[in-house]
Amino acid sequence: MKQTHFFSLLLSILLISLCAQAQYIERITFDAKDSANGFYLAVPPRSKDIKGVLVVLSNFYQLDDLVPETKLHNVAYANDLLTVFVSLQLHLYADSTTIGRINTVLQHVVTKYHTDTTKFVLAGHDFASNIALRYTELTRQYPADYPLQPRAVFTVSGPVDLVSLWHWCERFVKRNDSPGQQGDAGYLLDYMSRENGTLYKNPGRYKWLTPFNREDTAAGNEVFLQQVPVRMYYDTDIAWWLKEKHNSLFDMHMADATALLNRLQLSGNKAVSFIAAKQPGKRVNGARYGDAFSIVDEVECIQWIKKQLDIFDPVNYEPAYKLATPQHWAVERFSFPIAFAPKIPYNGVEDVRFAPGWGDSSSVEHWTYAFLWWLQGQPAINAATLSASLTDYYNGLVGRNIDQRKIPAEKVIPTVANIKKIKTAAGDAETYAGTVKMLNYLVQRPMVLNCVIHLKVYKLKQRTALFFELSPQPLQHTVWEQMEQLWSGFYVE
Repeated sequence: MKQTHFFSLLLSILLISLCAQAQYIERITFDAKDSANGFYLAVPPRSKDIKGVLVVLSNFYQLDDLVPETKLHNVAYANDLLTVFVSLQLHLYADSTTIGRINTVLQHVVTKYHTDTTKFVLAGHDFASNIALRYTELTRQYPADYPLQPRAVFTVSGPVDLVSLWHWCERFVKRNDSPGQQGDAGYLLDYMSRENGTLYKNPGRYKWLTPFNREDTAAGNEVFLQQVPVRMYYDTDIAWWLKEKHNSLFDMHMADATALLNRLQLSGNKAVSFIAAKQPGKRVNGARYGDAFSIVDEVECIQWIKKQLDIFDPVNYEPAYKLATPQHWAVERFSFPIAFAPKIPYNGVEDVRFAPGWGDSSSVEHWTYAFLWWLQGQPAINAATLSASLTDYYNGLVGRNIDQRKIPAEKVIPTVANIKKIKTAAGDAETYAGTVKMLNYLVQRPMVLNCVIHLKVYKLKQRTALFFELSPQPLQHTVWEQMEQLWSGFYVE
């Protein structure tokens, strides 16, 4: 089932990518005084409900040239994520100018799009990789000086060690077997020397700028990544690198990346990963290019981002519990806050089981269903809070159906939930029962749902389970037996 959903999602994403490339890209000016560079590109999600933000940093590339090289923003567009592309122009590392530019853009994004500052992921492509890492470190080192702290960071094909980059440049300047890399190396050495002096005359400057120094056996700036999920993408086709670029593994940035990831793992960070490209890096014109953004598996990457940002993904949801799905019953899952009932004050997941006849007004199973609220923490639960929550829940559920089903105003009735505590059922912490008087919007007439609610608390996991059984049928009816079996078979792994 999960694999089927995954490929359905992938197909829809590929279809979206055909039309979203230009239509939904916004050019946002954040500095009116700089007409040439005072802008970023933004791709808001299709839903307009921004649940997280992906910020992609780039340098030495024009944004209009970079964006076609990836479909990350297309996948994000279908997954409630805002994508922002930021050019750092020709800046090579996180100096004060670069930091100021990133700060300004991030603050502008937060203000313009009203985004949650705890829901950002930062990415760096090519030479901007070290900037994304160092900026993330600095937000942990000096949090008061930054508008937000990225929840996670990933890099694509770039250097992560400026000291190692200096030595790489020295080697390639002396070599005469790769003119392109030799020219790049000379440019980078001249650039770094002009701005910071040489590595040998001003080592302290490079120690401050680099996110990681493999030569330094003492802990360096990477200590500020110990609590941050980090992943790094590289084209690992060594045979191609040897043949086409004359690069050994020791001449590639991925060697330093593995050293950084290993050091983070040894320090206790279990949320780090090295991602070998599933396909060769290619530019949009088909040219083979080992540092191309295309090495990122966009669907898998967006799933990872949603996981890091605690954005619920019903397709790939892997619950920490077992709740059966009887044959022919339907399943639906969504997260709190609930879109149609945002005032319900919980965080967690709703996991629904619909009887086969739920939507059939002629069936004895009409409106017979059960749902689990798998809640974070141990919120206060009692008859009053349950009555209030169910009133909000069904008011919202009815409300969102009024327009789309063209329900006349005179047929709409107020929802009233009346829940009371009853004798505790076996295995429950508490048990409740009552009724929900509401409009059956499927047939546009009043209805009373009978309701039984089971409560369990899992202190070690900091979770609370509320299981709701609902049906218009009386409690003695056989439809309740299967819902009771669902609850009796429920367990936490």
